[in-house]
Amino acid sequence: MAQARLLALRPTAVHTVKKKGTHGMHHWTVSGGWGAIILVAIIAFLCNPLHYVATALVLWDLIRNIKNERIWFGIRVTRIIQPVILRYIKASAVGLAGSVVLVLLGAVVSWQTVLFVAVLSIALGLIRSRFLSTPTAISIALSCSLVSKYINISEGVWYARIISFLQTFEMRSWLLIALVACLSELFLQWWNERDAVFPALVTSKRGRRIGALKIQLGFSVPLVVWMTPVQGVSITFHGGLKPWLVAVDHPVALCVVPAVFGMHALFTALRPERVMRQFRRWNLLQAAILATGFAVAHWFRADAGYVAAPIFVVLMEIVRSVWRRVDESSEPAYAPASRGVMVLYTIQGSLSHKLGILPGEVITHVNQRPVHTEYDLHFAFEQNPAYAKFQVLDARGEVRLIGNPVYEGERHQLGLLVVVPDEQPALRMTRPFGFLETLYLRRQK
Repeated sequence: MAQARLLALRPTAVHTVKKKGTHGMHHWTVSGGWGAIILVAIIAFLCNPLHYVATALVLWDLIRNIKNERIWFGIRVTRIIQPVILRYIKASAVGLAGSVVLVLLGAVVSWQTVLFVAVLSIALGLIRSRFLSTPTAISIALSCSLVSKYINISEGVWYARIISFLQTFEMRSWLLIALVACLSELFLQWWNERDAVFPALVTSKRGRRIGALKIQLGFSVPLVVWMTPVQGVSITFHGGLKPWLVAVDHPVALCVVPAVFGMHALFTALRPERVMRQFRRWNLLQAAILATGFAVAHWFRADAGYVAAPIFVVLMEIVRSVWRRVDESSEPAYAPASRGVMVLYTIQGSLSHKLGILPGEVITHVNQRPVHTEYDLHFAFEQNPAYAKFQVLDARGEVRLIGNPVYEGERHQLGLLVVVPDEQPALRMTRPFGFLETLYLRRQK
């Protein structure tokens, strides 16, 4: 971040722009060109530890999936390299769109506050991983800044510098960044919904081995904002959506802020697809709360707008608690079935996925043979190599028949994971919900 200070750019050519009924405004250019500005932004991004910590934890969580899947199912369901690369590409595309909004609306931060939010995120993540989320950390930082404005500082008090720093926190800009991050999370969850669910086996409170489905979606989105150098000079933007109109004597640079967020959860009763749809609605409500707070703070210059920050955190905690209680109080949807084998997961692109077999359904017959174990399932399937006919009970208990020709090579790609009674070690029964909360799941020995 010290290099960003040395590379702070000053205008070399200043032109006065006149508007009817307004004071003189200054159009400015930069001495180093846009290449130098981008260099400052990259340096600011690379010096920020937050995206390294979040990315490492996301990868660790996925690697733990692979180890468990090989023990439980004998195959690897989770893929890391390609999905992670695709997520980064999608996150960068969404971050580019969000950056345009932030730059045009004139979001300005200092590198001190960028570092403060990053360190606060990591510190909160040590308490509980879901607090590592950037929107949550920003909301907590804004809440502290709001409280600090009502604190009188006495000379010589040890915390005077901390209070002074919080009082100069760029609350409006950070509220806007939290809003853009919230909308980015909503869109990325919708965009990656098909690749977010993974199978797991857990031990219930009654000691039974039951199935569960995990949602694992983590993102690190680069957001570009205007940055003041180390002196802490604020940039005055004139004309609303015209960030290039600034006061003449102020240096300026760009900064890339890593916004990390996502949803990690484990459910034994609720359908992950339903949860993600509902979560997007709540996410939209949170964005509306932040947008209302920003509008109040921007147009009415009222500190009341910043109350949106603590409301954001409280609302998310309420939603998380409600979903956890609902899932805990409901009957498991993926327990071993007496009438057949319980379907837990179908691998994408496999024969069972193409046939439309769904998690939570019970397969009672395959090629007219009753099945009660995983061995029965595969043995009956192999009896007719050219055709597959499944009789299943759906979630409502209704019988449906699924039949389809089996082409060469598909016979060995059934891709069906089921839950049957077994003594293999399963995950300890917890129902986490929040960014990186599945890290707390531990396999019983």
